[in-house]
Amino acid sequence: MRILTLLALAIAIAAVTFALQNSAPVAVQFLVWRSLDLSMALILLLTFSFGVLFGFIISLFPAIKGMRKRSELRRKIEQQTDDIEDLNRQLTEANNQLQVLQSTQPQHYLPQDASSNYSSDAYLE
Repeated sequence: MRILTLLALAIAIAAVTFALQNSAPVAVQFLVWRSLDLSMALILLLTFSFGVLFGFIISLFPAIKGMRKRSELRRKIEQQTDDIEDLNRQLTEANNQLQVLQSTQPQHYLPQDASSNYSSDAYLE
């Protein structure tokens, strides 16, 4: 950024120096339009200024497009963050419901007691 500013300043100084050294009066003609005799310095400075202004205006279009895209992506990130929070909330609720269901269901485990009727020997008879 600093280099760009220095480069722009150097170009501006060169343009002003060039314009001041070429101060003879000239008439500018474009198609059917013709100007009065004006200083070449004034014409060069105006031309340079219009060029800078035109360049600035043209560079605004990609900048505006980039700002819109960043804004759109920020909204998308916010939406996805909200979706993730909702899904996490649903997951927590589902886990809580699962724990409640598991705690209320009777446990159907085979007893570990060898004298029980469910021992493997009882099935062999």
